Parts: sequence; structure tokens; C-alpha cells
Amino acid sequence: MRRVVPSPESERTLRVHRPSWYEEGVAKTNETVGRIQHLLAVSKSQEQDRFARAPLPYPREFDFEIDRFVEAVRVVVSGDFKQAKEMVEAIDHEPMVNWYDEIAQHVGAVRLAMFGGQPGKRRSGGKRNLGPTRIRRIAARDGFLCGYCDIRLVEPDVLRDIDTMLGGGVLHKRLTSRNNRSYHGIWLMTAITLDHVEPFAKHHNDSDDNLVASCWSCNFGKYHYELQELGLKPPRMKRGASSNWQGLRELVMTTQ
Repeated sequence: MRRVVPSPESERTLRVHRPSWYEEGVAKTNETVGRIQHLLAVSKSQEQDRFARAPLPYPREFDFEIDRFVEAVRVVVSGDFKQAKEMVEAIDHEPMVNWYDEIAQHVGAVRLAMFGGQPGKRRSGGKRNLGPTRIRRIAARDGFLCGYCDIRLVEPDVLRDIDTMLGGGVLHKRLTSRNNRSYHGIWLMTAITLDHVEPFAKHHNDSDDNLVASCWSCNFGKYHYELQELGLKPPRMKRGASSNWQGLRELVMTTQ
């Protein structure tokens, strides 16, 4: 599906005044709010199932760029580091960076307002474990697919290993300040994290049954809101037995 970019006219008409409860750090500008509102409206109209599953479904053309990345990993594993690096650098990843940095991570509060909700109270304290071993176990259980948007996922440790094989600084520019734009778009879109389906900030439920493999976009897009507050169906979990995607770990492990 072609990425839908709102026109300047539609952005002007969709700009809204932020409600008093709008949280700092989420959708900071009226222009951002307008763009997200437009994209949500388009998604709701044109892809109802995806709209009901993910805070904001990612543009489908990103799948093609992920395919290109998988081919580059196969090449680097074969030992042709130069060609693999050139293949990764040829990936059109800036739209991914812009999508995550400017849109996806700010979706939650806008979608909440779309469904007429207001954020509930958060609870302080509680302990959670989101270490790499648990991430790998939950991701394998869930088929290395985001439980919300279905994008293919890769463990951060595997992405780091691939970056090292590429010579370093390709997927993550470590010499720059750590921010979204120090990462390659492939990293921003495919890196695995774990999401608490019932928000940890409200329920403090850190059990495996309350965790789902998630991309960064859906994790930060959902934020600490309840599924029903955002009009979302429960995420898809425990798909490991039926998934053909193994997060590139099996490819990278052949070189170690």
C-alpha cells in the first residue's frame, strides 16, 4: 500500500488544540496531531482489520525494504562483507526513520482522543524483567512477529551482531548522541521489545501471559493505555509453531 502523506491543506484543517490532559512528550505539536489524525482516519477507512490490531499500521512498502535487508544478511553471512554493506546502504530507510520518529511513537494520545477517552491513573513502583533472555523466549513463542502490526522482528543482539559484521556504524551510529536518528530505519522498525498487554504502569502484571513481542512503533504507540481505550483487539500471541520467520538468528548463528 502506498504511504499516505497528508497534504498541507488537510494538515491545516486537521490541526487541533491539545486537550489539557495531553501528556508531555506525546504528540508535541498540533501539526503532528493533525498528521496522525489523518493517517488514522485513512487506516480506519481503508484497512479496517489492521486498524483494529495496531495503534497505527505501518506502511506496507516497508516489507520490501525488510526483504532487501534479509538478502543483505544472507550475503554478509556468506562472507561478502563489502557487497552486503552496499546492499544495506541502498535500502530506502529514511521513510522508516521519519515514520517512527515523527509519527508512530506519538500515536497513543491521539488515538485515545479519537475514541473519546482520557488516560487513567498510573501506579508507581513494581518490578519488571525485560532482559534479552526473556525477550528471546517470548519472541520465539510469538513467532518473532509483532503481536499488533505483524511486522517481522529481530532481536537487538542479533542486529548488533549484523552491524558488527557490516563493519560497525551501519545500523547504529554509536559515535553520535543516542537518539532515534542514530539508528538505521531497519533497526527502528524491526527491533524486538516486549509490551505489557495490560499496561504495567496501571496493573504491575509482569507475567509471561501479559507480555507480547512487539515492535518499537506499536509499543510506544500503545504507550500505557488499555486496549479498549484505543479500540484495539487483543494482540496475536503464541504463533511460534506456525511462523516461518525466526528473526534472522539462525542465519547469524551459522557464523559463530
